Amino acid sequence: MAQERKKRRIVLASILKPVDDARMFEKMGASLAQSGEYEVFIVGYPTTSDASAHGVQFISLPHFKRISFQRLAVKWQILKKVVSLRPSILIFNTHELLLPAIFAKILTNASLVYDVRENYFRNILLSGSFPWLIKWPLAVVVRCKEKLLAPAVDHFFLAEKGYEDELKFHRGGWTVLENKAQPLLNPPQIHHRKMTKEIRLLFSGTLAESTGVFHAIQLAKELHRLDSSITLTIVGYSALEGEREKIHAEVRDCPFIQLTGINKLVPHHTLLEFIQSSDFGILSYPSSHHTSNSHPTKLFEYLSAQLPIILERHWPWISHYEINEPFVFFNFSNPDYPTLLRELKTKKFYPQPPEEVTWKSEETKLLRALNNL
Repeated sequence: MAQERKKRRIVLASILKPVDDARMFEKMGASLAQSGEYEVFIVGYPTTSDASAHGVQFISLPHFKRISFQRLAVKWQILKKVVSLRPSILIFNTHELLLPAIFAKILTNASLVYDVRENYFRNILLSGSFPWLIKWPLAVVVRCKEKLLAPAVDHFFLAEKGYEDELKFHRGGWTVLENKAQPLLNPPQIHHRKMTKEIRLLFSGTLAESTGVFHAIQLAKELHRLDSSITLTIVGYSALEGEREKIHAEVRDCPFIQLTGINKLVPHHTLLEFIQSSDFGILSYPSSHHTSNSHPTKLFEYLSAQLPIILERHWPWISHYEINEPFVFFNFSNPDYPTLLRELKTKKFYPQPPEEVTWKSEETKLLRALNNL
């Protein structure tokens, strides 16, 4: 009788991402566990989810504020947990864990994989999340740390294809794993979406000025003035207290705008339910150097659900999907609301479903890359 092959232990670790984060758990973690090759642990911010059905074990960190001394200390708590688990592979997704990960490699001989989910240098400088006095020094320190410590990393996962050109520290070996959508349990049918009397707009994901949430609010207000059936649902989390207050102030007298989450993380399955029950998704990122090459996660989620998308024409990937006719183009800087409303009511979408917008296309690349470590 052949002896059962021993599973390799793998740890996925993050500081701010919850243990049930969509990319870390629902995509990578689930794919690794279902392969039968790995014993999977995820260390991250606490959540109420139960992962037992997926064969993934959660290790939740204690609660801490985004800006606090506890955040500085938690990276070393992660190191302690990783050393106690002694994994064959450690995947981490923030520059904050670079140094602890290298210590873990020395102590456990684990292979290191840096899952690069952001161009931190550009985001710190251009996203508006940091005061001008500290953003340049902080951005430079982060980039220098990535360049100096990158040789100790065995492999890099890049969440954006554009990072192949934007970043230079990953040249030792990398795999592009785009943040594509989880396959839906009930895939939409072609021509499935029938317009109800009201038009339900959706803005989902990270809520910040840099992601266009205020553009979406203004859009909904102007369309509602033209047609009172227009509603907007905003679903997601805003990390900055000042922006949360501004969002609440902007929608205070707008009963047709519904907020879900805002000051707390929204479970991914809840977000997907809103996508499937909406009529149009809004992609309203202001044009910026730090997002110009990005494929936002919600782009893939909207395409997978065949949700029509309101967006500007500045994105370089638009031509790749135009054959599926998913878009309503709109200039947020020079708006023409009557024309937009007419298109929302009359245009036909998705004569054929988009291809290769789900995680299934990335799963094979994930498993192949780790099998080579």
